[in-house]
This record gives sequence, structure tokens and C-alpha cells, in this order.
Amino acid sequence: MIKKLIICIYFFSVTCFAFSTTNSQNSELNNMLASANDCGQASATSDPNFCTSFKAVAQCHCTSSGLPKSMCQDMSLLYSRMVSIFGSIQHACEYQKDTSTQNCVNDWGCYRNGGRDSTGALCSSSGNACS
Repeated sequence: MIKKLIICIYFFSVTCFAFSTTNSQNSELNNMLASANDCGQASATSDPNFCTSFKAVAQCHCTSSGLPKSMCQDMSLLYSRMVSIFGSIQHACEYQKDTSTQNCVNDWGCYRNGGRDSTGALCSSSGNACS
């Protein structure tokens, strides 16, 4: 009878430990995802506030990914880093899951080059690239 009790206690403690470890790992993962989701979305590419909102969101996602804030301040370096890692902005945008691939490509295109996005909307309501 004592052996059965000891075995039951053993399995109970192992199960509780495994459950608490899994919950702890899930909690850390959820915190990481939540911090990336807290970055929000940039304004539409045609919005006059697009440049400032896109820069803030891009920098937030950069730091949320674990890079130091100093590496995320320069948008040209951030763009170059993405292209060097993924080979193209198209591939980088396919990898991210925060917005559609086309929206991501439009955002970076308007930010860097101005003009019009793929829907024909004038970037930042003026057609100018962001500075």
C-alpha cells in the first residue's frame, strides 16, 4: 500500500512539475509575442502621418525582436540588414507576420522612395519619400 502511495505521489509531482515548466515557457513566448503585437500598425501609406508612424512601428518591431535599440534607430541600416539577411525586401516581408506581404513591401517602398504604392495611392499624401 505504501509503495502505491509513493508511486502516486511521484507521478503527481512529475506531472505538476512538467505542467508548471510548460506554462512558464508558454508565458515567456506569449510575452515576446505580446511585445511585438504591442507595436501596432503604421498609418496607411497615403496618410500624411505615414512616415512617423511607420518609423516608430519598424523600430518597435526591431527592438522587440531582441536587437539593441541603437541598431534600430537608423532606418537605412535596418533596411540594409533585412535585405542582407533575407536577400530582398520581398522575402523579408514574406517572413514577417504582422501585416500582409504587399502592405509591408508598400510601406518600405513609400518610406524609402516615395511615389505611389501598389494600389496607386500617393505616398504620405505628397509622394515624397520619408526623411
